[in-house]
Amino acid sequence: MEILSAENGLPIPYARRLDALPEQTRYVARPGLRALPAGSLTVGAFIGMQATALVMLLWAVWWPAPSSTRDWIFASGVSGVFAALILLVAYLLLRRHPGFLLAVLRAPFIRLTVTDRRIVWNLPWTRAPLLEIGRDRILGGIVGQLDKRGTGSAAVILVPGDPCADIDGAIHFDRLPQVLRFVSALG
Repeated sequence: MEILSAENGLPIPYARRLDALPEQTRYVARPGLRALPAGSLTVGAFIGMQATALVMLLWAVWWPAPSSTRDWIFASGVSGVFAALILLVAYLLLRRHPGFLLAVLRAPFIRLTVTDRRIVWNLPWTRAPLLEIGRDRILGGIVGQLDKRGTGSAAVILVPGDPCADIDGAIHFDRLPQVLRFVSALG
């Protein structure tokens, strides 16, 4: 249906549409393991070394298999102390930084979508987005260093005072696939 001017019968170019235009997807990324923070491999290596030492200690406690009641009590007591220490360290880490571990664990599963109206961070098993930033809060994007495949760093510049921005007023991405497409989708 076309709206015509009463004066000359020509279409009015600035008339608003009554039906909503569908949201257009401009960029979708599933970075996978590249979404993990930069020091994750190092932290994983140290956790692996600690786990290996713990397994060796438990092996020394339980080998040869306990033959008397006293040996069973000793092996069970030492294993219980190790389990309690591991749980205590995990509790202290989670109590001090509860969101960080959760963010690291779900980082490989996040899907980043840029549309003509917003940027959305989703997980495949939830309907509600983790984070959603409207187009009116975005000033633009910056491309960082790229590798041969087009993967690299980028930043979304947000309006001053935005609660999602860091101290620089941006959200930074490392190892994002097709970074040039991402930044052009922001513009």
